[in-house]
Amino acid sequence: MANTTADVTREHPYGWVIVAVSTIALALGFGAGGVVSVLMKPLEEEFGWFRADISMAYTAYSIGAALGGLFWGAMSDRFGARPIALIGVFGMAAGLAALKWQSAQWQLDLLFFLIGAIGFACLFTPLTALTGLWFNARKGLAIGIATAGGAFGQGIVPYLDRMLITELGWRDAMLVTGLVFLVVLLPLMFFLRPAPVAAQPAGRAPSRDANLWNVPHSVTLPWLGLAALFCCICMTAPQVHLIPLGIDIGCSPQTAAGLLLTVMVTAVFGRLFFGWLADRIGGLRSYFLASLAQTSVVFFFTQTKSIAVLYQLAVLFGFGFAGVMTCLLICAREAAPLRLSAFAMSVVATVGWIGMGLGSYQAGFFYDISANYRLSFANAAGAGVLNLLVVGALIWYRRERNLLQSRAVATTTR
Repeated sequence: MANTTADVTREHPYGWVIVAVSTIALALGFGAGGVVSVLMKPLEEEFGWFRADISMAYTAYSIGAALGGLFWGAMSDRFGARPIALIGVFGMAAGLAALKWQSAQWQLDLLFFLIGAIGFACLFTPLTALTGLWFNARKGLAIGIATAGGAFGQGIVPYLDRMLITELGWRDAMLVTGLVFLVVLLPLMFFLRPAPVAAQPAGRAPSRDANLWNVPHSVTLPWLGLAALFCCICMTAPQVHLIPLGIDIGCSPQTAAGLLLTVMVTAVFGRLFFGWLADRIGGLRSYFLASLAQTSVVFFFTQTKSIAVLYQLAVLFGFGFAGVMTCLLICAREAAPLRLSAFAMSVVATVGWIGMGLGSYQAGFFYDISANYRLSFANAAGAGVLNLLVVGALIWYRRERNLLQSRAVATTTR
């Protein structure tokens, strides 16, 4: 089938430049949250803080990303991605560097809240939405590549920070991290451009609220948000606590950091795969399969002390977890009209970030009261099961509604 005018316009080659910039920006942005995992042991040893209290920093980061995402997503729809992303670069770099001088839990929580709210939130939704707007036929692959950068960053930033902490101490390591973020990200933001406006074929102007699912977004976006809450509770326990879990069973800090790096390197390939798959079977079905893979593995991290088995589980979990965020964003893009792309993604991501904050905190809380991670990861698996039920119900609802609409149209045309 020949491409429509909209297809041709949205597949402009410069879109791949946007993908490249977004990939690097999301790598560092997601990596900023992962810093909590490598600070867990140093802060516990220096200040005697509980892991639940240290995990609260990631919860603060998630809440900041959630609240900031709603605001900056709407601002991005109005003013474009570049000015919002520039704010994010300075906010995130300054927040990370300022960690050098914190010495109280409220300071740690406040700084990570700001890193999320006026740092990462300014990058995540605007750049992901911009990437989706540059593509049509290959939007799943494009968003998959961009979010694959996030997965890589969640692994490589904590891994490199663990090396810096060993060499410099955790305070100077945070200062260096903030400076590196600024130097790398600032020049890239000037490559961002708004997506070209697609021309509509004569006589085929869509309604203002038209979307690819043919279901009102006022129904599907809250539904997707509920799914995001549970799937993000599931994924966050390993993201934040896999390194301390590895250290607890006798790994060196660098080997334990390698577990998280393995999850995230595998996730790069998982996000590419699930992005590709979404272009073929749709974002919602791909999201269900990715969630199934993630949920099936998460609890078993607590059932072995073998380093080799932990690395195997890291590979399996990374591949499944990878597709969850990618496909969730694709679903938000498909379920909402183009005029609300960034806002729709920010709404779904906001609930997801709340889930990530809850998932991180509950894992630390139940560790503190039981001295192991079994209950924490069991809760994560339970949340994953609830997510599968919600997504399965949404697949059924969308199919039944579209069948009813098809029958109604067939009846009126007879």
